[in-house]
Amino acid sequence: MDDKNGIIADFQAITGIDNAGEALMHLSNFNWDLLAAVQHVTPQHTQHLPSEGRSTQLSAPTVMIADDFSGMTASTSNETRRLITIEIEQNGHIIATLKVNDGSTIDDLKTLVYAECNIPCCLQNFNGWPNNQLPSNKDTLSKLNLPDRFKLNLMSGNEDLNHELNGRANLRMFTLNITMEATTSSEYQVYKLSFSSDQTVAQVKEVVASLTKLPVSNQQWLGWPHFVTPATTLEESHINYPVHDFKLKPSNSILKHTRRRYNTRLSQSVIDMETSDSPMPSSSTSSSSTSSSSSEEDPFEDAAESLSGIDDDDDDVDTMFMDTEAPTRIRPLIAEDTEDELAGCIQFIDEFQNRYGDMRPQFFLGTLDQAIKIACFKPAKDKRLLAVYLHHDRSVLSNVFCTQLLCFESVVQYLNTNFLVWGWDMTHPSNRNRLLQSASLSLGTMAEITLRAIDINRLPALVLFTRNRSNTEILSVINGDCNISELLSSLINAQEMFAIQQQIEIKEEGERNMREMIKVEQDEAYQQSLAIDRAKEETKRVQEMEEKAIRSQIESQERQVAAEKEAIRQRIVASLPAEPEPGDQVTKIRFRLPLGKFLERRFQASDNLQVLFDYLFISGFSQEEFKVISSWPRRDLTTLGVTQTLKELNLYPQETLTLEER
Repeated sequence: MDDKNGIIADFQAITGIDNAGEALMHLSNFNWDLLAAVQHVTPQHTQHLPSEGRSTQLSAPTVMIADDFSGMTASTSNETRRLITIEIEQNGHIIATLKVNDGSTIDDLKTLVYAECNIPCCLQNFNGWPNNQLPSNKDTLSKLNLPDRFKLNLMSGNEDLNHELNGRANLRMFTLNITMEATTSSEYQVYKLSFSSDQTVAQVKEVVASLTKLPVSNQQWLGWPHFVTPATTLEESHINYPVHDFKLKPSNSILKHTRRRYNTRLSQSVIDMETSDSPMPSSSTSSSSTSSSSSEEDPFEDAAESLSGIDDDDDDVDTMFMDTEAPTRIRPLIAEDTEDELAGCIQFIDEFQNRYGDMRPQFFLGTLDQAIKIACFKPAKDKRLLAVYLHHDRSVLSNVFCTQLLCFESVVQYLNTNFLVWGWDMTHPSNRNRLLQSASLSLGTMAEITLRAIDINRLPALVLFTRNRSNTEILSVINGDCNISELLSSLINAQEMFAIQQQIEIKEEGERNMREMIKVEQDEAYQQSLAIDRAKEETKRVQEMEEKAIRSQIESQERQVAAEKEAIRQRIVASLPAEPEPGDQVTKIRFRLPLGKFLERRFQASDNLQVLFDYLFISGFSQEEFKVISSWPRRDLTTLGVTQTLKELNLYPQETLTLEER
């Protein structure tokens, strides 16, 4: 924060701008680059290039004000503004005293508080407005009829924000995984933050700025859809729910890398363009030693400022187009109502080379769908960014962009090395509709909406596509109203962000291939084990079938034997004499069974031994299974002749016989 305060003080001392809010606006627009901001607000007739000994007179440029500071009024404005002194109080202490003009908005006031106290704008809540007013962030101070000096109470804190978020049960909560790239001054970090769906992109970036100490103006993000604005809510942004991944890096690292890499070529380009018919602005000599040393350290900014001067002077641009326009009507890059997309691509490449020469990007010869598949649907190590060049002959920027930017040697080499370039001419409505239809089929509705929304006045454009995991998405749109440094910075930034994601995907793809290999090996081992198990099951099944057949045969034999026994039993039952009544010639025989039970029956003394055996048979005790033992003398009656009578065997008038299993 001390460094920024020092930069603000130096900027005010050099430019004479007393309004701290306006100074903050200019520095933020140029990512806190003091030299670029001073060159922007200093009248151009006091500027010259370091290599020049002469000075070219030019009209003063229009000051470009960023969207976030649209309500601020420049110190050079002819309209008189009233200065208001506002004391900011927090927890009973004055933490800042601000002097702002009444043309500033509440958003501007919060930005100044952020610059002074490092409190994110989304966490600022002012109380104590005069007349109990409750202004919105877009209201200007002039509408509130404020006194020249008053005090505001600042309420802030993460606890209030968390309480507010947790209290909104009807809102969806997004979890944002933000990967912060390692730099020379900070380490690699991952932040996992939760936001409700009504939070805006600007609020997310401000919260991240408070956590990382990286100002919003220096944040380079990868992961936001192209169409989002600072006011877009998370619900409207169409990011993944409930979890979305972002990558973040400081923009200064991109600019420094760009300057080191392209300083020599851009310096040569400035010398070449100074000899052409196009007017070139010169830099200032009024800053003495400070300005001179800054110019020597940063010739890249001098080149960028020189090239951007072409866009700043409308009269010169119109003159340039009048001089370069051919007397006869030029042929379009793609004729109207071209038969198909492939024929249009062939015609585009031929006409582009005829019009702009051999120093050009190597356009892909094929349809948009084929270009997407070749660039994006490859193994991670073979993937490339797809750069779709959209041309429009009715745009005043087309000729300058193609001749001085797109066909610039460094740009051509960088595009051919790192990108797959595909071109299309949107001059005729039929060709524009064909492109939108192809984009809708190949990339989806969101890509079609983004391409349709590109204003003709900002064409031509380079649309950069990448495939992040399973989604092909627009990484960046580079419009034609840029200079050479901005184009190269955007391309290098996109390539570096893509390279980071590509390394992650290469690692993930390697791990995925390893998992697939292990899975294949496991599947093979499983199939082998399954074959062994199936063989065992088959052997077991055959064995069970054999056992079943044997059991069936045994059961059949048993049933046959049982049937035979039953038939014998029925014959014996039919031939067995009835049990006689007690009398003189009647004997009583008692049978002791193996389990301790008894049977008792009367027989005629004249009955032979076979009658006794028949009775035992029908009672379930056959001679083949049991012995019939008499007690005295002990003998097995089954071994005796069956024709002897019971009386002859001394089994009269009563006897007890014992049955024993054989």
